[in-house]
Amino acid sequence: MKVSVIGLGKLGMPVAETMASVHEVNGFDTNPQIKSTKVNIKSNIQDTVADSEIIFIAVPTPHDKAYGGELPSSNLPVRDFDYTALKKVLVELKNCVTEKQLIVNISTVLPGTLRPMIEELELAGQFIYNPYLIAMGTVSADFLDPDLLIVGNENGKEDDNVHKLIDFYKTLVKMEIHLQRPFISVGTYEDAECTKIFHNTYISAKIGIANMIQDVTHRLGNSDPDKISTALQHADRVVGKRYMMPGMGDGGPCHPRDNIALSYLANKLKLPYDIFKDIIRMREQQTINIAEMVSQMGLPVCILGKSFKPETDLTDGSTALLLGYYLEQLGFDVCYEEPRDLRQYCFVLCHDKDYSDYDFNNDSVVIDVYRKFKTDRQDLSVLYYGKTKVVNNQPMLAKQ
Repeated sequence: MKVSVIGLGKLGMPVAETMASVHEVNGFDTNPQIKSTKVNIKSNIQDTVADSEIIFIAVPTPHDKAYGGELPSSNLPVRDFDYTALKKVLVELKNCVTEKQLIVNISTVLPGTLRPMIEELELAGQFIYNPYLIAMGTVSADFLDPDLLIVGNENGKEDDNVHKLIDFYKTLVKMEIHLQRPFISVGTYEDAECTKIFHNTYISAKIGIANMIQDVTHRLGNSDPDKISTALQHADRVVGKRYMMPGMGDGGPCHPRDNIALSYLANKLKLPYDIFKDIIRMREQQTINIAEMVSQMGLPVCILGKSFKPETDLTDGSTALLLGYYLEQLGFDVCYEEPRDLRQYCFVLCHDKDYSDYDFNNDSVVIDVYRKFKTDRQDLSVLYYGKTKVVNNQPMLAKQ
């Protein structure tokens, strides 16, 4: 098929290049520096979508930078995403597409956003909302092997456009029909909007509860957060295994900001509660708890693992940066990735990965939030957040 992708950023480009393994793909982005050996990059939207059967929109729907998650945000006024780029693309498409071309938006929006936009532009008969459940760092793999395919249109019915989109995915996506994997959910725009946004909120809440385990064990003593979380991972009626390892808080370009946006929506709909804001507060307080432990060392701090997870270099919503912010507020000198000198440091390991080959400064303290680092070096003090021991009824930090 001939398809096009508008918006070749950290989501659009890997998706477009994956589609190009099977189909002819045109692409457009406002950044003239974007290059690809797999996607035919055009200089304008009209040339990009000409003759395309399906047009995918992957433009940013950002929050203000202050709401990303790298800094505290629960204290800020709640607000919606910025749909300026999405609206601009839809208006331009209205003026250059034919009625036979299918427009598919994969960019995240809040529930209740799309219907008035699409009705105003009279695009309902050829528009689908199809948000992806994709993690940065594994975009192509997640795209090819999803557990859920979300499709939203005007009336929630499986019409010809829905079948056309699903048939397109059958040429790319791993389909196990007998296992209902991926589960294909077809509903209204609002159904799809809610499914996407609540998926991310469930993950945020799950990580927050997992990290609550290590907060409790850190104060309780004689308890191992990894043993507890491993047990709960096998209670499928409760949690399942994914996102159930205590460590750093939720991050990335979606989850922290999605909860702030949902807090805005809760206020807009006049809900009598706002669990979304509580999730953000929980994430921030759990990071403060780690900062307080680090501050007890009284040393300059080096945070290893600046990105929001080890599979990517992206720092959007990075809890490591949030930790650095809190430590700087406490007056500590903080660096990332490499020490600035040969002094003693308190190294904080913020990624769930192997740091055994890292050359730590002599006589330093290493705090491993994931409790896995081991070393034969006698000059290093290794502390595990979440694990404590009791000495004379006084909780003490647990060394390796």
